Amino acid sequence: MAQDPFGKAINELTELGLLTLEELGLRIDRDELERYIEEPPRDELGDIALPVFRFAKELRKSPIDIATSIVEKAKEYNTSLLTKVYNISGYVNAFIAANKLAEILFKSVSELGNRYGFLETNNKQRIVIEFVSANPIHPLHIGSGRNAALGDVLSRLLSARGHRIQRRFYINDMGRQVAILIYGYLALSNPKPPENTKPDHWLGLIYAITCTLIDIKYLKEKINELKLDNSKLNEYREKLRELDELVVIASKLRERNPDLFDKIAEVVNKDPDPEKRISEIMNLYEHGDERIKNIIRRIINLCIEGFRETLSKLDIDFDSWDWESDLVWSSEVRRIIEKALSTNQVTYYKDAPAISFDKVLSIPNIRDRLKIPRTLEIPPLILMRSDGTTLYPVRDIAYTLRKFREFKADKVINIIGTEQVLPQAQLRLALYALGYKKEAENLIHYAYEMVLLPGIRMSSRRGMYVTLDELMERAITLSLEELRKRGREDREAARAIGAAAIKFALASVSPSKPLILRVEDVVNFEKNSAPYLLYTYARATGILLKAKELGLDPKNPDYNSANENPKRRKLVIQLSKFPRVVAKAADDMDPEILATYLLNLADIFNSWYSEDPVIHEPSEGKRDFKLLLVKSIRTVVGTGLKLLGIKPLERM
Repeated sequence: MAQDPFGKAINELTELGLLTLEELGLRIDRDELERYIEEPPRDELGDIALPVFRFAKELRKSPIDIATSIVEKAKEYNTSLLTKVYNISGYVNAFIAANKLAEILFKSVSELGNRYGFLETNNKQRIVIEFVSANPIHPLHIGSGRNAALGDVLSRLLSARGHRIQRRFYINDMGRQVAILIYGYLALSNPKPPENTKPDHWLGLIYAITCTLIDIKYLKEKINELKLDNSKLNEYREKLRELDELVVIASKLRERNPDLFDKIAEVVNKDPDPEKRISEIMNLYEHGDERIKNIIRRIINLCIEGFRETLSKLDIDFDSWDWESDLVWSSEVRRIIEKALSTNQVTYYKDAPAISFDKVLSIPNIRDRLKIPRTLEIPPLILMRSDGTTLYPVRDIAYTLRKFREFKADKVINIIGTEQVLPQAQLRLALYALGYKKEAENLIHYAYEMVLLPGIRMSSRRGMYVTLDELMERAITLSLEELRKRGREDREAARAIGAAAIKFALASVSPSKPLILRVEDVVNFEKNSAPYLLYTYARATGILLKAKELGLDPKNPDYNSANENPKRRKLVIQLSKFPRVVAKAADDMDPEILATYLLNLADIFNSWYSEDPVIHEPSEGKRDFKLLLVKSIRTVVGTGLKLLGIKPLERM
């Protein structure tokens, strides 16, 4: 139990419960009973508790009688960590001997070092995590940033549990959006990005200009049609309002680069049917036309180059960068379509062949097995367009099978926004309908909510977004200002703090919750932020360095001093929970659990340190205990930061 000090105390209470319940005539699985153990709501009630209400009916005894029996058993059972066991209203509550727990904790930290906290599971799996996978048509924005942060932290947490992880980025290079970008790029006669501009930012502007100009062109045509029909006056007025809005947006886009805008506008305005040309680009690329293939690959690689640069600032990388087009050219998508057409589950939907899910959805409990919301209406999945080109969801079927096959994966996790609930449900149902039942049941949609910046409306089609690069630059600037207040002019430290602040903010809130991001709050050295945790780590480091300078080597700690100060005792308890916190954060796939724990730990440490001096403690045994406590703090906060993808700083 050296890796799990708190677990040793839980194990003792579990053993008491097992022995007593068996004597009373009830056998229960150890793991099941342990899952019932909880922490009391207030410190004065104890450190752990076992509710026994659930056993009353089967044993035909009152909860109080069952709890009393367990307390009596504790008097004859030799527990090394539980100092007081008592019953209260059907609960068996217990206090943990902090002095003995501290001895196990310090030994664990000393022996395991930065591996303390890595409580490996007995059910190790091979897991593919696909994340970011942003459309390569504009720079990464804050939404992609949350995806990136969650994917990176989840990968680290699951690795800490002993799973083998593969990180993959899916390059969506075959959709209509890419074709629009290429249409706009070709209108510029194959230029190179300006030397002082990141390529993904430059391409994002081309995409936004092209989209807006095309939409204006078609909107004008629609308005001219409606003008002749008096019965559609309201629609005519609505389209005029839309046009006015687009003209304002176009004007702002032109201000950013007049030459770029005017060249694209000239081509769009002369083209009788831009949509036809966009479809041609898609068709030519899907069929491997060498000229279009070379152009698209070159341009998309430019955007990916920008992505890599941005992600590197957050210390995020991938094991595999997968091109959507490769799935088509390798015939993997064609084989999926052929297999689907050969089944009896194909229908016609919107005049196109599609997989019907009626038969699959009629299977009992299938929605639960595939984790599909009960109220979600699911239309058939269209297999191809009328011109024969394939669609993204069908290509995603082929990609999912590749992810399982190439890595021999037990599980595949797709980190995608909540707005993709329906496509992801269709994907799992399609896999099941095509006979890939294991893959369907082990494909997880890890959904996350949007990121909002107060007062900012975003649209990639209109070039209205806050890039991840801009967000980090703002955080770096604020970090540098804060360092200057503290007498430091350190741009490298500011860059590290700024990137850490953004990453922590994006990953520390449970993915099921919408995130409102205020940069001024995330770069806060005093509370609830990465800088605050970095400051805590640096403070602990400073104490240990000072002790080393004074020749202090903690070898004879007074463990009984753990109980002399309530915050000292609380720190021992909290530090002992760390392995279980990491395990729960990984198993629940919720980084917020770890982030909240670290912030709470930092609060306790900073409060304790300010009132209970370490270096100047006159008692050698107590000083040694405090130094080992600080060492444990430094280890746990440092490891926790690394699990969140943040490099600890020795000095702030």
